[in-house]
Amino acid sequence: MQKSVFLRYLAFAAIALFSITASACGGGGGGGSTPPVAPPGGAPPPTGSTPTPGPGATPTPTPGITPTPGPTATPVRTPTPMPTQTPTPVPPTTSSITILPDTTGRFGLTQIFDWDGAKSHAPLTTSQIESEAPHEDSVWGAFNPGAWNAGHPGMIVSRYTLPVEDDNSMSGHDLNWWQSNHPDWILYACDPNNNPTKQLAWSTSYFPDVPLDFSNPQVVQFQIDEIIKYLKANGYNTLAVDNTDLVNYLHGGNPLFGQQLISGYYGCGTYDTSGNFHRVFGGPLNAADPAFISAMINWVRTVESALHNAGLKLVINHPLYNSPSNANEQQMLAATDAMVYERGLTDYGKYMSGEAYSLVTNAMSWATAAQTHHVAFLVTDYLCSGWNGTAAWNNNGPCPSDPSQIPAPQADWALATYALLNLGGADVYISPQVGQMMSYRPEYSTTYGQPCGSYSVQNTYVFVRKFQGALVVVNTATTATSYPLPSGHTYRDIEGRAVSNPLSLGPADGYVLLTSNGCS
Repeated sequence: MQKSVFLRYLAFAAIALFSITASACGGGGGGGSTPPVAPPGGAPPPTGSTPTPGPGATPTPTPGITPTPGPTATPVRTPTPMPTQTPTPVPPTTSSITILPDTTGRFGLTQIFDWDGAKSHAPLTTSQIESEAPHEDSVWGAFNPGAWNAGHPGMIVSRYTLPVEDDNSMSGHDLNWWQSNHPDWILYACDPNNNPTKQLAWSTSYFPDVPLDFSNPQVVQFQIDEIIKYLKANGYNTLAVDNTDLVNYLHGGNPLFGQQLISGYYGCGTYDTSGNFHRVFGGPLNAADPAFISAMINWVRTVESALHNAGLKLVINHPLYNSPSNANEQQMLAATDAMVYERGLTDYGKYMSGEAYSLVTNAMSWATAAQTHHVAFLVTDYLCSGWNGTAAWNNNGPCPSDPSQIPAPQADWALATYALLNLGGADVYISPQVGQMMSYRPEYSTTYGQPCGSYSVQNTYVFVRKFQGALVVVNTATTATSYPLPSGHTYRDIEGRAVSNPLSLGPADGYVLLTSNGCS
């Protein structure tokens, strides 16, 4: 692969580097897939920028602008009790309800990128990939598609891109080319008073990708042509699209083209060949602008249709500002084959700081909505709050440098919460931070059988789900509690922790207890 493409993959995590607002994961431009990473050579971020998490911690839209019901409530430390403790219906699981192979009764695994986030983002070796690939169903943002295809023929191998700009590593076009050939496709910024400027819009990418008016059908068709040609030529079967936000996250000016990032500037419009300005999007920055929302939904819908016609699939990383019943979210779910849920069940380690209940309830609603719409649900459980791999996480010491060093309670939380929400079409990525090799653990290969039915909620905060071969118990409270295990069974914790009856559960704690005849 060309060196420019190699460097692009090394720094894909930088897409999430900059804040959408002064207070603002979701990633690049406020909802993408990755946390901040220095570009090759260790260059610092542009002056005036603020690092933010990757997908999951999303910016809050400006009230009153979104055309459909507002955003989900911000998680709080004290969970709100569920209105009832009756079991929640779980749709029947069928084989291959999504593009994933059926994940019922097993831990379906995904990989986020194929470089090591703890080792200067060095690409994983072919041998590393080929040793991991047989255990995984999918990989998001693959740099070495050939190794994944060789290690696991038929798995989902996706190529990363953004919807709001030209992908220079695909097209080879620089700013001069665009100014000479399609100047009226280039997207510029407005100031906070909505006045047009000659500052280029900026998605917060590190690469010289020219911002484009992605509401323009001609632009979308150009992107489709480049994408499909590139995917087919390089052995990909899926496109991974980051930052499909339903807010206008585009900044201005654009430091990649010698401009200074200016606070409050936002991507807004184009200039025709006569120099006349044409407004495309409204502000302010990070607002749920109806024109931006419409353009994003149309882009995803149009690209998915073209990909399907070419025998390819689409997976989006979609920051969730609204409930799955929101009309715009329903349209997004109807226009993709899979979605990355990057906040996951950990929110970068913050689940142990009072967020467990809200994380589980929100993830359960989205997981159900996605899978019942035949959309694969890819959970990314990053266990560290810090972005540089050294920050303390939940007062438990330094962030582990290797996924194999994840303590049993944290791994068990990820596995238990995954088992709660998996309806046969979900995968999970468990890692201290984005981009590290999954570091396959033997317990990941454990099967636990068909679900016995729906999950139930005990004592307001304890989620329980029975399987033929396991009992899953998750405590989402901020305090320790206990749960009486059903009699007549022997139990073995999947992570080797001690099991008592009643089961002792710490705050934000989860168990996958292997047993036999679990439905009895």
